[in-house]
Amino acid sequence: MSDKPLLLLMTDLKNHHIKELEDSLAGFELIRTIPDDKRQLSRIEIVVGWTKELTELWQQGDLISLKWIQAISAGVNSLPLDSLREHGVMLTNASGIHKDTISEHVIGLILYHARSFNQIKLNQQNNHWDQAISVQQLEGKTAIIFGIGNIGRRLATLLKAFGVHTIGVNTRGNKVAEVDQTVSQEESNRYLEQADYVINILPQTDETKGFFNSDRFKAMKKGTAFFNVGRGNAVDTEALLTALDSNQLAFAALDVFETEPLEADSPLWQHDRIFITPHVSGMVEHFRDALFSVVGPNAQAYGENGKPSLNMVDYEKRY
Repeated sequence: MSDKPLLLLMTDLKNHHIKELEDSLAGFELIRTIPDDKRQLSRIEIVVGWTKELTELWQQGDLISLKWIQAISAGVNSLPLDSLREHGVMLTNASGIHKDTISEHVIGLILYHARSFNQIKLNQQNNHWDQAISVQQLEGKTAIIFGIGNIGRRLATLLKAFGVHTIGVNTRGNKVAEVDQTVSQEESNRYLEQADYVINILPQTDETKGFFNSDRFKAMKKGTAFFNVGRGNAVDTEALLTALDSNQLAFAALDVFETEPLEADSPLWQHDRIFITPHVSGMVEHFRDALFSVVGPNAQAYGENGKPSLNMVDYEKRY
């Protein structure tokens, strides 16, 4: 039996990408399934992908040689972050590979709302020709984007092509070239009343839980449209429903939820001003190629100097 350290690959990659991995990490043995043998478990040094079973094995102390995890999503909150940090495990995510798809998803939802596509489709189903529909033009509107990382910057670029004024929100208000204006989270409330579209792309942290609460919805101007493609627990659901029912919000499009799958008895399902998508905004047409644009360079860097080069997660920030 080989005593090489193990690379555990828990996601599907193309054959030529796997060959590149093996070339970059020539001193490793690549395996595709979680071994039953504790001795083999103790040889796992790198994991690409992560599962609940691996969390259990980690917590049991079976993964004693683990040094690097490459997550296959941008969010990493499902991993045992505190324990991994304590043991010095390097963690990288797949941030950036979803920037186009999530941005396009939001643009589609804005157009759906602005052009009353839902009402037009209902009219079609009833064989009803009616040109008396409400439409909005994106030119001259204002969008405020909470979370101005890879996705937020790409979204801002697309929105500006439609003539939308963009305000980006980050922790300290540091300038970001792709938006017209950048403000800090602390001062963002006073800019909410300017926005026609409020878009949440914030990561999941202790600070962002319940971020969109009653006070923030009340700070928005009447008739605002709200879009959540960030994290479900950033939104107080009861406050959101109240804002919709009071006409503070005209529309909400939700792709993420505090509990997923969304419970069948949730009042969100049947609300006539809510558009629900089942956490699909980040689906990538060529996912394996997109993922390997991060995995490949990271594996090469790890093989050369023992440290991945892209998307290192800051355990303090949790993203």
